[in-house]
Amino acid sequence: MGLTQSELALAAGVGLRFMVDLEAGKPTLSLGHVLKVIHVLGGIVAIHGLSHDSRPSNN
Repeated sequence: MGLTQSELALAAGVGLRFMVDLEAGKPTLSLGHVLKVIHVLGGIVAIHGLSHDSRPSNN
């Protein structure tokens, strides 16, 4: 898309350090922030394979 990390961070409302960590694959990033970046890039996130019967038991 031709955006710098700084431009993408600004557009997504996240910090530049977050963008550096995201690009580096840091495993402990905020999912909410990751979703903001995905949204700005025009992506979507879908979860498949979950059904009502697959919920964990509360035992």
